[in-house]
Amino acid sequence: MNALIETRNRHFLEVCKRKMRALGPQEEINLARLAYLASVSPAPHYYCTFTYAMRMLRVLRHGRMPIRRDRRLAMWREINEKCDRYMASRECSLPQALANVLATERASQFFIAPATAHRLVQRLWSERNRLCV
Repeated sequence: MNALIETRNRHFLEVCKRKMRALGPQEEINLARLAYLASVSPAPHYYCTFTYAMRMLRVLRHGRMPIRRDRRLAMWREINEKCDRYMASRECSLPQALANVLATERASQFFIAPATAHRLVQRLWSERNRLCV
């Protein structure tokens, strides 16, 4: 799981760097805004294991999801909707649909906690400034 988090963080920081490069040379960088914009940008993956995703989808489908309004709930709902569409189009099982979704689909966003996004951007900013000195 740590490898998935490291990959997510690396992809997230790549988006941050692209957004920073897109700013004009005179534009002030607001780290909180940058963290937010990067966190709601499309992500290449969902960054979860098949086993964990299967467990969470079963919990969601049985109405026992412990979280109510949260970025994680939004992620599980998105994955669930994609699985439903895949199962309807291919007439396959949930595990088959989930395997396809996790292997081939992009996430609509990083589904990363705002505090985590801000901490990662601050780390990127401090590294960047250290290199510029």
